[in-house]
Amino acid sequence: MAAKEATVLAGSGQRENEEIEDVFKHLQLNEDELDDVVLGAEEIKEYKKEARWLAIGKVLTTRSFSATALFEKMKSVWALSRDPDCREAGENLFIFQMHCLGDHKKEVHQGPWTFRGWGVMIEDYDGLVDPEIVPFGGLWVWAQIHGIPELFRKVEVVDELSIRVGRVKEVQLTPRLFYEGNYVRIRVRIDVNKALMRFVSLSTPDGRKRLQVKYEKIPFFCKQCGLLGHDHEECGDGDWEENKFQYGTWMLATRRTIQPPHEPRRFIPQQRGGRGGRGGGRAGYPRKRSSAEASLDEDMDDTAESPLKPTDDVRDASGHTSTVRRLNMDAASEVGTEGKEGETKEPEGVALPVVPPPPTEYVPPRERNKYRKTTVSETDKVTGTSAASGMGDRRTQ
Repeated sequence: MAAKEATVLAGSGQRENEEIEDVFKHLQLNEDELDDVVLGAEEIKEYKKEARWLAIGKVLTTRSFSATALFEKMKSVWALSRDPDCREAGENLFIFQMHCLGDHKKEVHQGPWTFRGWGVMIEDYDGLVDPEIVPFGGLWVWAQIHGIPELFRKVEVVDELSIRVGRVKEVQLTPRLFYEGNYVRIRVRIDVNKALMRFVSLSTPDGRKRLQVKYEKIPFFCKQCGLLGHDHEECGDGDWEENKFQYGTWMLATRRTIQPPHEPRRFIPQQRGGRGGRGGGRAGYPRKRSSAEASLDEDMDDTAESPLKPTDDVRDASGHTSTVRRLNMDAASEVGTEGKEGETKEPEGVALPVVPPPPTEYVPPRERNKYRKTTVSETDKVTGTSAASGMGDRRTQ
């Protein structure tokens, strides 16, 4: 359907050109109309040099769309080093000017490129031919031929099979299996005016073997006629029975999914101790462990005693014995009473607590240094020595 419409459009453009030529034969041009603009050979050489990275494109659809949307979409898909210069050149015709060889090769020779699911055909363009008559007959795609026996998995055999699919550019006999199945991978240019190939046949003395062809990232195609550029609802009157479709999604390569052999380990953050090796109670830090968590004996009795805190053994209802500290207020009241000659009287049976001496008064470093200098100078005056005399004594020695 789309191929027929493209052929009709091309035929209509040729008829228009022929009609204009016929009109020119009957016209009489005046002198002003015959005044030519002369271009020199050097100028034409420069123009050809600038146009060496030109390309012309066309979208495989009869639906209307925005040219600006196409340009923005293709720029993001191509991801070129520099944005190309784009413009419309006619009905569903677009000119792309690249700025380096790498961008031009990627645009023309890679792909397939799609816009909203429809194929985008790109061809080299010299800038001289009328865009209306530039032939668009091919689309570069990746295809797969499944089920080739290992005995016949040879370059010459695969080349012959690939020619049936399209114009061959590359053959991969042992590709990485990113898709399901056992296949060889081929890079071919398919003819958009013909239906997609579903099978290729290999004939041997033992009989014929039918090999299925699948496509990677193929644009929309008709499930009824197998042509690119339209849907089955747009083919003819669109009234078709789905169970009688000759083409379908079974022609698309299925991406391979690899399941992990086991459940991946979960990350458990390592706990770190707080300041000084103790748990700080903050997030990510362990708290201080209890005696039960430290696997200590819970039945250990506290046997520490204090002279002011005598202990009593208390037995509870379950028979468990625990130690209770009792504060002896009477003994504490007797401590500190003065005896004879200002001595402290020690109560009988009670040991006096050891009272630590009071802390020394804090003296700033500057005051300490000042005090030391003053002391040294006063000592020198008393003894009659000085730093200079000391040096003299040392010299004498």
